[in-house]
Amino acid sequence: MRFKKTLFQNAEIVYLINLGIFFFAGFIGHLLPQTRTLMLYLTPYLLLLFGLIALAVTIKEQGWVLLLWAIPTFLITFALEVIGVATGLIFGAYQYGPVLGRHLWGVPLIIGFNWALVVLGIARFVRKNLRITYPALGALVVSLFCVLFDVILEPLAIRLDYWTWEAVQVPFKNYVAWFLISYIFALPTWLFRREEKSIMLEGYIAIQGIFFILVQLGLAYIK
Repeated sequence: MRFKKTLFQNAEIVYLINLGIFFFAGFIGHLLPQTRTLMLYLTPYLLLLFGLIALAVTIKEQGWVLLLWAIPTFLITFALEVIGVATGLIFGAYQYGPVLGRHLWGVPLIIGFNWALVVLGIARFVRKNLRITYPALGALVVSLFCVLFDVILEPLAIRLDYWTWEAVQVPFKNYVAWFLISYIFALPTWLFRREEKSIMLEGYIAIQGIFFILVQLGLAYIK
């Protein structure tokens, strides 16, 4: 059993290393004007593909009960985004651009999916590495990391037309909304009782974050 567990973990590490190399190639592609349009076109499809792989591994580990958390999280966060785009009351006044793929009521379908992945991936990291067992405290830490993830993402997302804000600066209530929404959906993840062995999902989210930082720095350097 230990050999099987080690083999599985090693396979995940190899996969994540290759995924990191793939994202690094995407980083180079974003910097080159000749390939940037192609990179932006591929963005929603790659987010969906790699997200589904990470989620499938996590479902295999935790069981289909995970979907009892994931599906409502997708639907509710997507609904909040729809309300946010329509009214500006939740996050501030903003609109999505075409880069993130097919829209429904003004919001890319990939958005709710990525909300669920980010919250779950960060929650798994906090539980396994910080070993916070008290749900309220753990969800608080997860929320802070989720806000940090958005802080990292915002400059690049605006620059690449993932979305645009009516205000010059990102509204502060956007970060407040991120904190509250992340807290609400991170809290139930402490009910998952199966041992969390896989590093696939948190590794994927970490690669995303590093990718956003690198592309932002690279585009700023060549400007």
